[in-house]
Amino acid sequence: MGMVMATVMQTVQQTRMAVDAIHNISETENVGPRILDQIRRDIENLAISDVSDYDLLKGEDETLIGAGADKLDLIVNHRSYIPALSDDGNRLLHPYLNEVGYRLKQNPQRSDFLELYRREDPLVDDEPYRDGSYALIYDRIVSLDIQYAKRPDFDIIWDDSWDSQQEQALPFAIKIFLEIEIQPRRSVESLNIIQANRARLSFVDVIHIPEEKRWRFRHHFQPDRMDNDEQNTGDGTATGDTGQGMDNANSTGQGAAGQFGEEDDSDKER
Repeated sequence: MGMVMATVMQTVQQTRMAVDAIHNISETENVGPRILDQIRRDIENLAISDVSDYDLLKGEDETLIGAGADKLDLIVNHRSYIPALSDDGNRLLHPYLNEVGYRLKQNPQRSDFLELYRREDPLVDDEPYRDGSYALIYDRIVSLDIQYAKRPDFDIIWDDSWDSQQEQALPFAIKIFLEIEIQPRRSVESLNIIQANRARLSFVDVIHIPEEKRWRFRHHFQPDRMDNDEQNTGDGTATGDTGQGMDNANSTGQGAAGQFGEEDDSDKER
């Protein structure tokens, strides 16, 4: 009986060590990438066509307990994770236009770690970088540093902050440096299987914002300004003639050249 019990306990101990090792390895490979994928998904869904001005993305350089704790706020066009009440208060909805933010605060139970929260506020108000509901993403963050590149270059210069309203533009790329420590299981013997202390890990991700999206955001209000400028410069008569010619061409099937081919000398001089 003693030999049987010894064999059973040895098997249980080896199983526990294997479970601990699998847990540590899976946490190592999944936690960091999951956090970066969430941030990447929000950045890739920037609502460039749904903002009233250039208030779309704002990143601030912050530190807590001597570690990087940067803030990031943006407006995204993506189905919300947190439901919101409808106007009549009878239904829960998931809007597709949301204010999103990332905040860190000191872990109240482990003062050497930070907690990462994701803020979500359905729809957009006059203060897009405030209010909303906060959801805890991870509670063992060592540091989070976010940098921004204004333009492509052989040796890119990274800025620690970005304000799309001041810049009236989106950054060329965003680099995220994340350092976390996984939540280990009780067994320390699992390190004998992993052969290294992989509890604290660093992850880096560079998110490139396409030129087409940056151009659309940068010139979002340009057509309105051009129309106003043309009206203010006194060229309204010429603009009206051109618009009338195009309307006639569309309605009668005549080309634009035929419409303006009968201009007299006064029209040409004008």
